[in-house]
Amino acid sequence: MTQPAPATSLRERRRERTRDELIGTLLSIISEDGVDTATIERMAARSGMARGTLYAHFPGGRDDLLRAAYARLTDELVARSRAAVSAASSWQDQLVALAREMIELAGDPRVGHFYNVSGPALIASGPERGRGSGASVELVHGVLAEARTRGELAPGVDEALSAALLVGALREAGVAVASGGTRDGVGADPARMLSAFARLVAGLAASPAGRE
Repeated sequence: MTQPAPATSLRERRRERTRDELIGTLLSIISEDGVDTATIERMAARSGMARGTLYAHFPGGRDDLLRAAYARLTDELVARSRAAVSAASSWQDQLVALAREMIELAGDPRVGHFYNVSGPALIASGPERGRGSGASVELVHGVLAEARTRGELAPGVDEALSAALLVGALREAGVAVASGGTRDGVGADPARMLSAFARLVAGLAASPAGRE
């Protein structure tokens, strides 16, 4: 019989609440004026907490706070992506739904640039780096594997490699959208990005004759 998880203490709950408030404050500052303005001094002034309190919860200071904020956005994106995939019917619609969530986050004027451009540039390593992409690859791979069992993928499609390539394409699309311009000649129109991705996905499908 599975034992229930031990209840967290009041002190632990307060600690988590304070951390959440600080992360929320950081994201608020980033959304208003960009990541460069998110200093410890401004964090302390906005949150009403002493610098010592910030460092007590995030010993690495600004770097730790940025990592925590990036991780929160990653968790939110993964949760939204999984929900979108679960709500879609066909495997093609599932992958397009996942792409829509990623592109919508990139286009969010509050945090899209931080999540897709400035955040990754500041967080060069660590468990936060690439966690969202890894979860997305795993999700796409699962969708493609299930499509394979139903005979809906074209012969020769490698589910694992295709998943990595599709997510890589979405990562590049997200950077272009978040940058608000062009990246290597790629336009930043979210609707066009999504349409192009849908065509890529359609190319993986088995022909009607191949399903008979």
